[in-house]
Amino acid sequence: MTDRKMWKSGLSIGQLSEAALERAAAAGLDLVEIGGIDDVANWEKVPEWEKKTGVKVWSFHLPFRWWGDRWADPTATDPERWQQTLDWDVPLIEGCGKAGIKHIVIHPSREPFKDEERETYMQVAIEHLTILSDICKKNGCILCLEDLPRTCLGRDGDEMLRFIEAIPDARVCFDVNHLLRDTHVDFVKKVGKYIVTTHISDYDFIDEKHWFPLQGEINWRELQSALELADYKGPFLYETMPMGFTWADVKKNHNMLKNL
Repeated sequence: MTDRKMWKSGLSIGQLSEAALERAAAAGLDLVEIGGIDDVANWEKVPEWEKKTGVKVWSFHLPFRWWGDRWADPTATDPERWQQTLDWDVPLIEGCGKAGIKHIVIHPSREPFKDEERETYMQVAIEHLTILSDICKKNGCILCLEDLPRTCLGRDGDEMLRFIEAIPDARVCFDVNHLLRDTHVDFVKKVGKYIVTTHISDYDFIDEKHWFPLQGEINWRELQSALELADYKGPFLYETMPMGFTWADVKKNHNMLKNL
């Protein structure tokens, strides 16, 4: 069993730069998640920037939609679209390996899916995510599958557990504002031992909102207790920035949650 007061504070910040890590350090953050980067030329500088600022680049979020003529979709049944996904993801994973970024977060699917389509696309997703997990492992990284809302694959603990059982080297990124079927406690009971990172925000239990914690309906004391019982050792990594809040507010908010 872990102690919530030991969990480090983090934030998803988008683009990577030395200036961004300096800003995170000034805000009192311990670590960050980055994503959306195409130019990997500076990734080998990450250890130097981490040492200088004291902020760890904990995770990288792979692309999860199409941008112009580029495509990122683990459920792609079109060979050309799947190849586009590989062409986009593989250099990013390799860049993370060079930078020492260990946690690679990915959306297991797009949406929408009809109920009668789910099994077909689940099989495709397992096949493709296994390939990406193997590539991550070769580069010293862990593929972290994010639970998703609505009709996406991975929308509850049972589907996430199915992914993990089929892809033994993969782990879970627990996005706490994506659950629309399981309660937080039930989800953690099912997959808690596989959770290695988080996306922290609040919502109304109707749809994802990415509100700041304590703005929505999540019972934070109950959720944190469930993670403690599951022996969660990762960070509280915020994926939220509503208007009116700053990076420094993340640390303040996290300290407040720890003391609930």
